[in-house]
Amino acid sequence: MSGTASVPEEGVHLEAEATDHARVTQVAGDYEEHHHTYVRGWQYLRTVEVDEEEIALVDDEYVHVESEAHQEGQVARATSLLRRPTGLHNIVVLTGAVGTGRRTTALRILRDLGVKGEDIHGLVLDWDRPTAEQIPCTPGHGFILDLSAYSSLPQDFYQGLSGYQKESATARAYLTILATPGTWRPRTLVSIPRVDHVKPSAVEVTRAHLRFAKSDRLDWFDEGRTLAKLLTPATAPADAVRLAGIAAEAAPDGEEDVKAEFENWHDDLLDWFKKHEELEHLRDRALLIATALLEGLPAEVVMAAADKLFALVQGVLPPGGPLAGPDLQVRLDSIGAQRVGDDALSLSTSRHGLHEAVLSHVWKQRPPLRDVLLRWASDIAAPGGIAGKYREHVANAITRLAAGPGGQAVLRVVTKWTSMDSPAHRRLASGVLESTATHPGIGVAVRKYLYDAAKQKNLSEELATTVAEVCAGSLGRTYPRVALTRLRLLASRADRSGATAVARAIRTLAAEDDLSDLVLGEIVAWAEDDNTTVQQAGAMAFLALTNLTDEDPVGPSLVSKPDEVDGPLEEGLFVRGWRAAWRHAPDSAMYSLAAWLDSPAVPDSQCVNIADAVLRGNLRDEGVSFLLVGEEGVTTRTGRERRRVLIDRLLPAPVPERPDEVAPAVPSADMPAPAADGTGASDATQT
Repeated sequence: MSGTASVPEEGVHLEAEATDHARVTQVAGDYEEHHHTYVRGWQYLRTVEVDEEEIALVDDEYVHVESEAHQEGQVARATSLLRRPTGLHNIVVLTGAVGTGRRTTALRILRDLGVKGEDIHGLVLDWDRPTAEQIPCTPGHGFILDLSAYSSLPQDFYQGLSGYQKESATARAYLTILATPGTWRPRTLVSIPRVDHVKPSAVEVTRAHLRFAKSDRLDWFDEGRTLAKLLTPATAPADAVRLAGIAAEAAPDGEEDVKAEFENWHDDLLDWFKKHEELEHLRDRALLIATALLEGLPAEVVMAAADKLFALVQGVLPPGGPLAGPDLQVRLDSIGAQRVGDDALSLSTSRHGLHEAVLSHVWKQRPPLRDVLLRWASDIAAPGGIAGKYREHVANAITRLAAGPGGQAVLRVVTKWTSMDSPAHRRLASGVLESTATHPGIGVAVRKYLYDAAKQKNLSEELATTVAEVCAGSLGRTYPRVALTRLRLLASRADRSGATAVARAIRTLAAEDDLSDLVLGEIVAWAEDDNTTVQQAGAMAFLALTNLTDEDPVGPSLVSKPDEVDGPLEEGLFVRGWRAAWRHAPDSAMYSLAAWLDSPAVPDSQCVNIADAVLRGNLRDEGVSFLLVGEEGVTTRTGRERRRVLIDRLLPAPVPERPDEVAPAVPSADMPAPAADGTGASDATQT
């Protein structure tokens, strides 16, 4: 195998586990001075284990490459640097271009260092700005951090790595960083071994992958064969891996199809469009494009969508309706499609990837058609439209177009959709933005677009709602901190644009079991921030989490989970959040806490304990008496019982005085009552 992985470097979908309580070292000021900072598990970057098959492929078929600067191979050089008896180097940086196999080399380095396959993880870059404190440091584990998407790195990140390096050496954990030569410029901020990654031979990469997956196809790449000619010294290892995968899945006599698919059916499509360039072929072209967009969907839907596109380009349907024209099979033969499953149409069943290639071909070759295609796609995907039930399918297809040349045109059209007085178009816009926001290519640009949109001075309610909905979807599940940052910007707005959607998005993310701690922790951090605007956003977001009027409130499930803090209750996230909300929005916080006291859905002990911790020190605040007494017609039996317990805790009974200090409550028979002025017996009793 080569220095490339079977999973593309830029396209790995990473999901999560987080290391529990730990310490990392953050450098502050002079980088020789190290300060320890407590970090909770949810504050770390999330991780994903590497697939067992990929580990096996790295173990068995890695293609070793010697560098010009050193006789030893790059893997041997990296491991020797990390094993030096002097120094504390448990970090190594691999610099090189994207797609040259750095990830696979990183895996091999970690394996040669003795890290078990199940203990190797990729890191999810769930941040808008790299922070070394978020890198986990689990003893005996190895981590891969790909920073290739950054043009530069902040100074404090380099400084933080100095502290992390000491921690990782103590824990025997390893970190491999992937970067481009232009990205990695630490200067004197940190001393970390760097290895310039050398690209392996594309031919050797392909042969290595085939030996692992389909060894009987190795002769397809013998010198002089058609497929061997596709690989040149300029071929990226990632493309060589793709070619090997296509060859392994091909039919026994499919060498020509392998070539065509690897070239994205370029020659086949050029030839087809050349043969079908007359006006009478316009309807066939529309059917080809509709079948490509709606790959695998019912024939009735595809054909109706094709006629819709035909009409948009001023085509005139023949009289006779469904009875007019040739039979479906004749038309399918014309475009090279076939029926599959329960009357569905497909281009790619017999020629893998053809439907994607068709859309890409039309998008590249006919720029004036782009706006028409996008308008057509939005029309057919609208509720009640031809493909209204398949909106997600259409959104995914548009995502592929956005990732190609001219992809900014997609974002421009999507922006128009969000401002239209059409819920259907706004829903489609949300779908496209959600699909593109996590894309390994255009995703960075889309996430920036969402950030900039949330900060717009004159942000429309429609666009604010769209941004919040996107954050609540796959973006929030994949990059929760990135999504929460955009939600914080929206929650900070004085005009409250999208406020309802923001609250709904925050509750949606918090309801995810693996995200609940992170969401709650981030929101409490906002509420306790030094910036008053951020504080207000945190207070509003926290109160959205504690809202019990939602159809499926998330607060009770959050509070029933054990808190990570082992210390006093006052240090728990819920208490801190409520106290912060009390400072910034006392009325709303009071009503929210009152609702919790009255709700049987919230566990007794947590509810009373939290209310006790929140109210201590705030008893003189306006409205506390109302909270403790309750409201007639609103306070429940549960609430009254809890309030009695709470009052007993907060206002303990006074200690009784000693008997000899207590004055008689009622005058005795032989003791005259005191005078009204307190001087003695009244005038009426004197003799």
